[in-house]
Amino acid sequence: MSTVMKRASLQDAERRIMEDLINAFLAEQLLPLEGHPFIELSTSPEPFRRMFLGDGNGGPPQSGRGIADGLDGNVAGKDKQDENGTGRHSGQLMLHLKGILFLVEAGKRQGYQWVQGSPVYGETPDGGWKLLESPAVVGQAVLRMTLSDEAYAHPGVAEFLAGVEIATEQLALGLQQVQGLGEQVPFNAYDWFIKGEQVAALRDRPFHPTSKAKVGFTEADVARYAAEFRKEIPLRWVAVRWDAVQQGCEEGLSTLDVLDEEQRSRLEAELARKGLNLQEYMPMPVHPWQMEHIILPCFTGEIADGTIIVLDIELGEMQATSSLRSMAPMEESTQMLKLPVSVLSLGAARYLPVVKLLNGLAGEKMLRQAVACDESLTGKVWLCEERNWWGYMPESMGLFDDHPRHLAAQIRIYPPKLLEEGMQVIPMAALGVTLEGRHLLSDLLGRALTSEEVIGFYTDLTALFYDVVMRLFKVGVVPEIHGQNCCVVLRDGQVNGLLFRDHDSVRLHQPYLDKHGIADPGYHIRPGYSNSLYNETIRKLIFYVQSLGTQVNLAAIMEALSEVYPIPEAKLWDITEQAWKEALRVVPLPEADRAELLQAVFESREWPVKLIVRPLLEADGVPGAMPSGKGTGHNPFYKG
Repeated sequence: MSTVMKRASLQDAERRIMEDLINAFLAEQLLPLEGHPFIELSTSPEPFRRMFLGDGNGGPPQSGRGIADGLDGNVAGKDKQDENGTGRHSGQLMLHLKGILFLVEAGKRQGYQWVQGSPVYGETPDGGWKLLESPAVVGQAVLRMTLSDEAYAHPGVAEFLAGVEIATEQLALGLQQVQGLGEQVPFNAYDWFIKGEQVAALRDRPFHPTSKAKVGFTEADVARYAAEFRKEIPLRWVAVRWDAVQQGCEEGLSTLDVLDEEQRSRLEAELARKGLNLQEYMPMPVHPWQMEHIILPCFTGEIADGTIIVLDIELGEMQATSSLRSMAPMEESTQMLKLPVSVLSLGAARYLPVVKLLNGLAGEKMLRQAVACDESLTGKVWLCEERNWWGYMPESMGLFDDHPRHLAAQIRIYPPKLLEEGMQVIPMAALGVTLEGRHLLSDLLGRALTSEEVIGFYTDLTALFYDVVMRLFKVGVVPEIHGQNCCVVLRDGQVNGLLFRDHDSVRLHQPYLDKHGIADPGYHIRPGYSNSLYNETIRKLIFYVQSLGTQVNLAAIMEALSEVYPIPEAKLWDITEQAWKEALRVVPLPEADRAELLQAVFESREWPVKLIVRPLLEADGVPGAMPSGKGTGHNPFYKG
């Protein structure tokens, strides 16, 4: 790949992560600095206007970069675009002047948002201003100003800043790889599924500035194991004594079911060569990165005493999906494989603990019961089957011990009907991605789209999304509804249903479940740790529809659509609001609860928001559960 193309990919990665980083700082009130509100750019001192607008005679701004670095044209043009109702941006441009100099504008999602692609400056000791080129440098400048010396010295801060830099580098690698992906037309439903996973991987978790960072991967590892590269990943294998294994169901599949007959025979021959049999030992597939970096160096005791036998064989060809741990066969199949890959992502190791697999069993059972409570969901809701799993769990260790979490496997089964002709199953996160000025929607529908067609699609999508989610809510459950684990199902180009996967975090409100005869699933919760699975009030449960469903999943889609197609983002927010209101109107809820939800969602000045940066800054460096927190912020539907 040429140096020019590599540089373009790096600049694109820096722009995307800079946007997520500054917007996260704004949402979590790390910016603006206390006592220093935004001022209008038009009334700011002339030197500042010149830094962003140029000299007024057609000359460039002092940074040499346009208001959006050549992406959106100049300010006047952008404002005119907004007046005509055809652009993403809206309203006055505001300026932050203290310590760090940058532009914001009013936005629906979080009140104020960074003007995409505009320059960011840091104040120098002599009172001048220096262009801050990269997200990591901006992050360091902001946190150095906003945090006390003690808080800045916390290990979580250094890890967060390193994560921003790694995310930028790894996203740039992905963007280099997928250039031209938009022109590739899949042949069947399975190819569409894989393409959707490749596109979704570029965004990972929308709006999270470090989500793309897989700490522990080298550049070569990214090229081997990231979804964007669609490389064949040969599985490694170990044999584990059955008395050290816990499994999801005894009457289900075998790990050997991910192999064809010839591969299965070769593996059985390797077991025989080692003097092993399937009655005493179970074959466990292992991700090649996990074998090299975790199993061989960290499981030496088990290998020495024969609890684990390393098999000298590579069998089974997989490819990565957007979630990294979940792998798809190279050839069409309804069976996907989930394996631990213990890199760090979002402050947590991506292992696969038995306690999560057990909670997935309970969550799936409860979710299937909830779907059965509303016949209108038949044909609209699809669920992956996730009960076939195996985890290393010797008698000497417990569910919350770290060591056994690094060796496990799950076979996830997709509904076969979703691979029939005319079907397309796409992670909703893929619809929140722009790629070389294109959007996946045009590829899915196979033509250039008018604004009316895009609006029609989004209207159908939000109507289905909120109808399904609120019908499950009224039973007392909210499944994983962020864009990586919630997929949209299209039939012949029309929105047809939702597919849910990864059932270990199906959240619940037990009083509603009781009304429908659904028992407490008995989730395993680590003593002394907060849990988000049990929600005592409907406000606590609706928070996940506000945050993961709306502020993450749908908001990313709205921003991507308005960036590519000539549709005001505000128009899409209006559609979103009406879809949610309609779902609340028609779903059978107690009237007092309906009124409470309407007030919480549409009439409150503020919404609870999911914090993504502050918890990482305060993390203690122990790679356990993903750090999380809750704060308050902007309500995108509040009219005042």
